[in-house]
Amino acid sequence: MENQAFLVLGATGRTGSRVAAGLRQRGMRVRARSRSTTPGFDWHDRTTWAPALDGVTAAYLVAPQQISMRMDDADQNKTSGFDPEPLARFSRLAASSGVRHLVLLSGRTALSGSHFMLDLEEAVQNSGAEWTVLRPGSFAQNFVTDPFRQSIIAGTHQEFDTGGRAQDFIDVADIAEVAVRVLTTPGHEQAVYELSGPEALTGKEAAEIIGRTLGREIEYSEASADTWAEQARAQGLSDEAVAFTLSAVTSMRDGYFEPHDGVQKVLGKEPRRFEDFVLEAAAAGAWGPVHPD
Repeated sequence: MENQAFLVLGATGRTGSRVAAGLRQRGMRVRARSRSTTPGFDWHDRTTWAPALDGVTAAYLVAPQQISMRMDDADQNKTSGFDPEPLARFSRLAASSGVRHLVLLSGRTALSGSHFMLDLEEAVQNSGAEWTVLRPGSFAQNFVTDPFRQSIIAGTHQEFDTGGRAQDFIDVADIAEVAVRVLTTPGHEQAVYELSGPEALTGKEAAEIIGRTLGREIEYSEASADTWAEQARAQGLSDEAVAFTLSAVTSMRDGYFEPHDGVQKVLGKEPRRFEDFVLEAAAAGAWGPVHPD
């Protein structure tokens, strides 16, 4: 282990920041890169690739499409973000540069056969390096990220109509802990882990838990996928990003966001409950003050 160095891409994001911190806490050498770091990393600027890989033996990859889904980033929305070729080229370069293990953050929609995720997974799997794929369900932290955060502060919460299907919300801390374990211990090569929280909740149930914890009512409503798609395109989201989101909604409606045991397999313990996440977020003031009465 003393000769290992780890590259963490998306290092300022929700999982990448925790993966980098977790590796450093274990005394590992970490190179953390994102578009906003100095030096930076850009999937569309190959001059940033080789410096990021120099001397690295293992890497945590946040796939390009997860970066381009940000609606507040106009430049990223000009590209589809779903072309697997940048990831394929980078992964091959990583393998030829001495990187022995690539860990990819994918997503649950791959389980339903969504080509968006499966193409990205294949890009890493064909790199020539050992690989591990992590497929989390819905992030619990979506509720402390806009627009969900602002809507909850305002006392409302709207989600897609998923036909009453629940989602297996997972705390990103569990995703990061799994990634660190997979990166630093043997036995996870050529493995795919479906990661989820311990139970599935509907959007209405999640809103009720948050409202009960805050001591105030959260009004819940649902939007049809067609209505959302029309609004999203009007706001400038690319057709590819809209199609990706709608594929996730279809996967939810088809029951693919049920609980899985990937966290237990890797860590040997139960994942954090949604209630635990809400309690911590509420105490930190994520949605404003808790009702005093």
